[in-house]
Amino acid sequence: MNASTTWQVIHRTTLGAVLVCTTACVESVRVPLAVPLPSVGGARPATPGGVELIAEFGDKVWGQEQERAEMGGGGLAVALGDRVELSTLLYGKTRQVNDSNGGPHHGEVTTSIRGKIRLGDFAGGLGAFGIQLARSGTRRERTDVQDERLSASDFALPVEFHALTSGPFIDQRLTVYAAPRLVLQSFEDRLNRRRDITDGTLAGALAGVAARLRYFTSIAEMNFVRTPTMEFSGTTFDSGWHVLPMASVRGLIPIGE
Repeated sequence: MNASTTWQVIHRTTLGAVLVCTTACVESVRVPLAVPLPSVGGARPATPGGVELIAEFGDKVWGQEQERAEMGGGGLAVALGDRVELSTLLYGKTRQVNDSNGGPHHGEVTTSIRGKIRLGDFAGGLGAFGIQLARSGTRRERTDVQDERLSASDFALPVEFHALTSGPFIDQRLTVYAAPRLVLQSFEDRLNRRRDITDGTLAGALAGVAARLRYFTSIAEMNFVRTPTMEFSGTTFDSGWHVLPMASVRGLIPIGE
């Protein structure tokens, strides 16, 4: 074997080892699952009747660690009779965990189904109150590092006050609102055969402003929540208060207004 052939063999062997190590030597990493807080937007639907195209971005709660994590999402909603609003959304996290090679992992998409009902009015129709219920869930499985499930039930009781101006060339509404909020979190860790339900309660309140101009609604919302004390993998995460802002933009396709 001459020198040229020997060098080619060494080069190919080294390249093969690098490729094997790149694919096989990367350690799997655990990425926490995040709990979304879908925007409430007041007691009324964003449009009295029709379809809504939703885009949202804001802070959520990051896994059993109960830290802050940014999430962005989008989805569809249907409004009926200026009283009922049903929506489905998908959320992805912007926060990431790097593996042993520095590769970023953002975790899994969280799905959320939300329903809101305007229960009644006051102050001559300028005010309204209602209830919003949402259910979210996600899961992540990665070999022997992570096999976790997360589900959350979200309850809010919004009270709003609004000024409405309508005419042949304008349809606008400005709403201020507030609500108590309760989120029941359930974490299941199948690797360690643990399930935490009662310890995962988020409690707090929210306040916001929703503005509609013809075919668009924008929402700015602030959540004030107290995260519980949680224990995970031998580490205890203390309870505390968090301020979690949220912004939402909705394109409206009115039907029967």
